[in-house]
Order: sequence, then C-alpha cells, then structure tokens
Amino acid sequence: MIERLAFERRGAPDVPEEKALRRVGDALADALVGTRAGRVVWATRRLAELAAEPDVTAFLGCPFPAIFEDSGEGLPNDDVPEAVSCRLRFDAGEPVAVSVRCLFGAESESPDRIWLVRDESRLRTLEAELLRASRELHAANREVATLRERLRRERDDREELLTVVSHELRTPATVILGYAKLLLSGRVGELNADQRRFIDETRKSGERLNRFIEDLLESARCLSGEPVLEVCERSVLPTVRSVANMLKPLLDERRLELRIDCAGPCRARFDPARIEQVLTNLVGNAIKFSAEGGTIEVGAREISRADESFVEMEVCDCGPGVEDADRERIFEPYVRAGETRGAGGLGLGLAIARRSVESHGGSSACLPREGGGSRFVFTVPAASEGE
Repeated sequence: MIERLAFERRGAPDVPEEKALRRVGDALADALVGTRAGRVVWATRRLAELAAEPDVTAFLGCPFPAIFEDSGEGLPNDDVPEAVSCRLRFDAGEPVAVSVRCLFGAESESPDRIWLVRDESRLRTLEAELLRASRELHAANREVATLRERLRRERDDREELLTVVSHELRTPATVILGYAKLLLSGRVGELNADQRRFIDETRKSGERLNRFIEDLLESARCLSGEPVLEVCERSVLPTVRSVANMLKPLLDERRLELRIDCAGPCRARFDPARIEQVLTNLVGNAIKFSAEGGTIEVGAREISRADESFVEMEVCDCGPGVEDADRERIFEPYVRAGETRGAGGLGLGLAIARRSVESHGGSSACLPREGGGSRFVFTVPAASEGE
C-alpha cells in the first residue's frame, strides 16, 4: 500500500487530454488503461467491471503485466505492443478471458502507454457454441445425405419394380382382352345373352387392367425424369374433342353430359399426346366421381400471367369435391384422399398429369366449384403470335 501511494504521488497530474480520454473510455465496451513505466496510472470503469472490483483504485500502481494470467501467448508489456490473449485476474474476481493491445505509445520513447483491454469471454462462448452448432449441423447433413441416398435407392427400386411388373402384366392382359373382343365380335360363334354379359365384363376388366398397367409404365417414365415432349403449335380444341369421343361410352354408361366451351381458337404450344393424356385422366376422374345424370364441363381460354400468355384448360365435375387440406396432396404420387380411396387405381394419375403439365412450363391446381364439385385447372404456354 505504501509503495502504491508513493507511486501515485510521483505520477504527473492529470492533463485535460487524459481526462477527456478517460471520459470517452468510460462509455466504451472495452477498457482503457494508462501506464507509465509499466505501471497502471489510470483506467476506465470497464476494467473494474471485468475484474468484479468496486472501482479501479485497486489497480493503480500495479505492474501492468501482473494483473493478467498467461493463457499461452505470454503477457502484455512495453516490449510486446502486439495484441495478446490472456486472462484478467484480481483478488475479487474469477479470471476473465481478454485480449490486450497497445493503442498509443508503443513506438514512442515516452514511458507512457495506453492499452485497450477487450472482453473475449463472450466471444469464446460464442465460438464454443458455433463450434458445437457446426458439429451438430455436420452430423445433421450426414444424416440428410444418408436419408437422401436411401430414398433414392428406394425410388429406383420402386421404379424398376413398376417397370418389370407392368411389362410382365401387359402380355397376359393383352391376350385376355383380345380374346374377349374376338368372342364378342361373333366371328367364332354366336353367344347367348348370359355368355355375352360375362365376356363383356371380362372385356371391361381387361380394359381397366390395361389402364392400370399404362399408369404403372407412365409413372415409371415420368417420375424418374423429365418427359420427352414433341411440341407443336395448334389449337387445343381437336385434342379436347378427341378425348370426348374416346370417353363417350363411359359418359353414356353413366348418363353424363359433356359440355365443351372453348373461348376462341386457344392456340397453344404443347405435345398433343401428353395433353390428351392429362385431359383423359381429368375427364376420366370426373366421370368416375360425378353423380349419374350430371354434367361435366371442359373449357379453354387464353389468359395472361406475369407478362406471359397461356391457354388455361379446366375440367369441372359434379362430384363430392375435394377437401381444402387435400387439394394439393392429391397431386402427390400414390396419394388418395376422401372418397377417392375406394374408387380403385394407384393414385398416380394426377401426379403424372401435373408432371406433364409442368414439363410444358405450365401449372395445375384443384379448386372448389361453385355449387359443388371440383374444378381442375391447368395451363400450357400460348402459341407464338403470328403463327
């Protein structure tokens, strides 16, 4: 204590610049320390806060290096002006990780120095947390990569199985359907009413099996990569009429009316075979779920969206509709919702339809229909002007 008091009395009195510096330093998050000949002559309040001291008087007169502990890089002193990482220690507090560097006086012959003492404990904590988070993220990335690879293998296995099963089923299904049609034609003998009814049911089942096989093959093709398109520019109306004619027997069987409403020529850039497949799926679903004696509407019109022109097509049914929560899910492979669960099929049709539409650069959606039922809408790019 006597030595410290003597040191204080030998020190030069405060000058205005030093007082101003200390006032500014008191507002900083870092501590400023003034030394003369290696001993502390003044310090800002932040130094006392870091060391859990009531004020800075406990430091005055102390050899500056003595208030620190070496953490592997040495201790700050007049001969080491570079930043040093160490620990601030004092009687009342736990050591605190700090970095210390000389701000002023290192290159001067004067014994006076001004040091900056920065709290690194929070930084060390953040670094530790960052390191832990990085390790956890790395582990999570490994898990995601493993899961992605497993899903890829499962998808490849499923697609291979679909392809093999589809091809194996196609031959016997074709034979059964061919013989059923031959028998119904009467070319191999007349059938009585019961025989004709039985064989006609065989034919219907064979056609359903063929559609089932086509769905399997198409899913294996579409879901494994981008469909190959043969695009042309033409009106969509012939494609709509072709689907209507193809499905007329099913419409008649359920006493359903199909109304076609195309506003204008509706010329678009599309693959007719792919869009015919999309419309066949949507109209087929509408036939399946509409009440007997009802009306199905197929429409087309030209629209503009984000400075681009499209032809929007829609199929409206008079069925039970689709719940809000299921309107997006039903476009996922193998997903069936609501009353569709008991209607047969794999739940692939809408997934294949959406993939085909998106490969054209269009979009698809299921919307509620005013008055009941569902409204399936999709777009394809409009034809170039002047074509």
